[in-house]
Amino acid sequence: MDRWTNRVVLVTGASSGIGKATVTELSKYPLKIVAVARRIVLIQELVDQLQPSPAKIYPVQCDLTCELEILKLFEWIENTIGQGVSIMINNAGSLTNSKILDGDTNDWRYLYDLNVIATTICCRESYKSMKNYGINDGHVININSTAGYTMLSLPGQKVYNSTKTALTYLTEGFRHELVHSGSKIKVTSISPGSVISEGIEENADSVLSMKPERVASMVIVALTTPADIVIAELTVLSVGETIHVYPPPMM
Repeated sequence: MDRWTNRVVLVTGASSGIGKATVTELSKYPLKIVAVARRIVLIQELVDQLQPSPAKIYPVQCDLTCELEILKLFEWIENTIGQGVSIMINNAGSLTNSKILDGDTNDWRYLYDLNVIATTICCRESYKSMKNYGINDGHVININSTAGYTMLSLPGQKVYNSTKTALTYLTEGFRHELVHSGSKIKVTSISPGSVISEGIEENADSVLSMKPERVASMVIVALTTPADIVIAELTVLSVGETIHVYPPPMM
């Protein structure tokens, strides 16, 4: 992690789950971490918990479903820190259960706005930031899901399924465009299986759900690869878990 010393890391969805665990893991290093979420109080509490640490952490409130707020976020980084973003970790996302048969259109729109559009905007703006500051060794990490590669079994999760599939292709497409432009910026997709998240207790039913800290440790693995290689796709499962989840038999 030495080559990232004093460089800017932007983490979205930093108030809970994988985002919170990622900020916690990154705080062990002398970085400038911009921790973003809608619930600013929770990020401020996290910053207080992590002090003192080698990192400088900037809590910033941002609704990622609003493009204007994302643009203001990147402007704030430039004006306040005076550096470009070297590492972009797109973690913010939602798993809203909403059936295709009778679901609410607003639920579907929210899923796409947050899981797909917001991430794509952040990819674009982080690239612009890196280019403006001459950062050609930056790294963009998209926290995806095994749902981006296989159909989830439960009713109500199919639209979410489709957003993660879209993210899979967008991530590879982003990589294609960077290569075509001659950029050496790395792009990694990390796809965990079931992860214990806010509102889900660790119990017998979640025995195959990994802790967010496990995913955060994989972020460090991706960031510490040699300069001439990139982990393009990293799938992380609990031991005993499978990528493909099959529906229960009809009774």
